[in-house]
Amino acid sequence: MARHVVAAVGELKPGEKKTIEFTVTPETLSMWNAGMHRVVEPGIFEIMVGANSQQTSTVTLDVMAPGQSSGASANPPAGAVSNFDDLKVSAKYGFWRTTSDAEIGGMSKAAMDAVEGGANGTKGALKITGEIVPGAQFSWAGVFFHPGASPEDVGDLSRKKEISFWAKGDGKTYSIAVQTQTNAGSVPTIKPFVAGAEWKQYSFPISSFDTDGHDATGIAFVRAQDPGKFEFEIDEVEIK
Repeated sequence: MARHVVAAVGELKPGEKKTIEFTVTPETLSMWNAGMHRVVEPGIFEIMVGANSQQTSTVTLDVMAPGQSSGASANPPAGAVSNFDDLKVSAKYGFWRTTSDAEIGGMSKAAMDAVEGGANGTKGALKITGEIVPGAQFSWAGVFFHPGASPEDVGDLSRKKEISFWAKGDGKTYSIAVQTQTNAGSVPTIKPFVAGAEWKQYSFPISSFDTDGHDATGIAFVRAQDPGKFEFEIDEVEIK
């Protein structure tokens, strides 16, 4: 889960503009551990700047463990990614994060949480909620699964055939997309699925996203364009 960096920059008079510079130090990123020592843990930190909590621009900072390299290609194992049966937003590799058009100045928002009651009577699932707010050139909100240690790291899926998952929800249509280094900066090929009242399994060939998956950086499960609140769940996510 991404951590947030907060920095106080003082007050501005009405109409006043000022360039703010601040240094993100290890102390800024540190937290208390179980032994009551301040430590910096590896992971993704979000630095958010904006007029208010609803209008922000976000950049991510990848803090790596000693010996860890950034941008390294990985060959994830075939099979299960997440089943959420530990009631945590966790994965066998990589990580989950929320995403929305707030990343490009929009106002849509998303939240995620592991909840009880998964597909096929399993213990848990990932619940995604949010709201599409018109205004961005392309509006979206939902979650990303990143196969690497950061959103930029590549997971080589070229030896995998399909992405499989179960979904249920409010009956609305959602989209799944594979983000790659090749399609970064553009709208990737998306495939729709309906999250109905009952659990349903979906499987999509990786080739259907116009990629062989060799430079995949993330898989998105989102609601796009249509304004309003939404709620859906996914479970038993596999790349095989």
